[in-house]
Amino acid sequence: MQLPDIEHMSSAEKNWFASSIAGMIVADGRADETELEFLKEAINFLDNKDEISKIMAIVKSGTLPELGPLEIDSKQAFLMLKYLAQLMVADSDLSSKEIEFFLLTGKFLGFSNGILSKFWKSARSLLERDLPQGMIQTGKLNVKVILTNVDESGFTFRLNKPLMPKVKIMLQVSKSHQSVDQSESEEEFWMVIACKMFNQRQLKYDDGCYMVRATFEQKIAFEHGVLQILDPENYAVVSKGGYIETKKNSLHGSNLHCYICDNPEVPFYVLQSKSMKTKSNIFGIPSYIDSAGALDFCNYSLIDVASCPKCGFSSNHKDDFKRLETDKPHFDSEKFSKEWSDKVAPLLKKAQDSGEKYFGEERDIEQGLLSYDLAAATFEHLANVETDVRLKREAIRRKASMLMVQSELLMENEDRDHAEANLKKVVEDLESIFESLESPVILHVCVLLFQIKIYFNDLQSAAQYMKFMDNYDTEGKLEEGTEEYKELNVNSAKIKATFDDREILTKENLKHFHLDDDE
Repeated sequence: MQLPDIEHMSSAEKNWFASSIAGMIVADGRADETELEFLKEAINFLDNKDEISKIMAIVKSGTLPELGPLEIDSKQAFLMLKYLAQLMVADSDLSSKEIEFFLLTGKFLGFSNGILSKFWKSARSLLERDLPQGMIQTGKLNVKVILTNVDESGFTFRLNKPLMPKVKIMLQVSKSHQSVDQSESEEEFWMVIACKMFNQRQLKYDDGCYMVRATFEQKIAFEHGVLQILDPENYAVVSKGGYIETKKNSLHGSNLHCYICDNPEVPFYVLQSKSMKTKSNIFGIPSYIDSAGALDFCNYSLIDVASCPKCGFSSNHKDDFKRLETDKPHFDSEKFSKEWSDKVAPLLKKAQDSGEKYFGEERDIEQGLLSYDLAAATFEHLANVETDVRLKREAIRRKASMLMVQSELLMENEDRDHAEANLKKVVEDLESIFESLESPVILHVCVLLFQIKIYFNDLQSAAQYMKFMDNYDTEGKLEEGTEEYKELNVNSAKIKATFDDREILTKENLKHFHLDDDE
């Protein structure tokens, strides 16, 4: 964003501008990371430490600065106001308090209410540019609106007139978020979903406009387009293959495109959010127990991994496959292809011999275990061919993750030896990269390695990971409230809890990877 001509501003003008930036950051009662970048920029152009301290005090206390009218060149004032307008929506939100502070600073800079109104509404339009849209129909009203605060219960939209209390509303979600240039006849919409007006409020600084909250009056289904807003990664439209009609109503399926062999039909299944009851084992790996409601039960661990029927490339992440025509692989697919077919051949033959059952949604335990063998082989090969150190580490970690889930399935299938062999492989792989890991990943890995060492009653080896966690921030350099500070506290607590319960968390005292109290 373009700053005003700071070099030709007086010290007082710089201080006023920096104070207005700090005020805008705290106007909504919180300081977002994106907004703090603007603060760094403001601090850099101040002349002395005392002024910097005053600005920092504003942010730390969350108190709005005391500003007054500022006589300054009109071009400079315009650039200052434009900068503040962009800052106002930097955190992807716009509150009435932010608008109020913006209007106040704008008046101090000499701008009229009309100009200020255009400024903040333009900022709002910029904020709403990529938000989902939909057609609202109620009575004789049929209008396209921006959908905000969409969740499983309902959504919010802005309207230039009030609605009757509890009036019925029919919503059709647009299939395109950026369809401003399309005519209504050209634009495609999802199926209608019935809703009801829950409440509404008149907007404080937008005369004649209301924010309306509507609730869904019927169960959200795939064809309504709401799930695509709530979980865009899992419900992204694919360019080839299309969607798969599933037998279980708790699943959504789609055909993805394999980067390795160019196969456009790799079945990938996604479990509906919060549809299953789960419990986690002593290593934090979830197992699926029962349906959480009316949807069909699915032991999702068995079908979480998708495998290409032609080449055997396997992963539980959609990003490892092509979904859109413009998608590019995040790894070197040509380099991966070399020697892959020979390496995967025995496992792939087993999968192909199982036929549709393996590549569908009805895998049994043996086929589920096979899918993790294929995934582990995929990530091991990816790590072997990857030259980028960071990506190599990530592939090793993902292989370890597959082995951990497989070990849970093995243990529940009463194959303790194989399950424990997996744990030892995980330790071997993760210890080889541990010292090169970055935060917060290294904290998570530290906990897992400690838990596995305790399980095998290897207290001497476990001690080094407890020591690592204890010494992570001995000088107290981590700032309270930061993500790293929170991660350290959470993971330190996990290690302490494991250590306190070490006598019952060893293999000698466990029938499987779950505490008996949880059975």
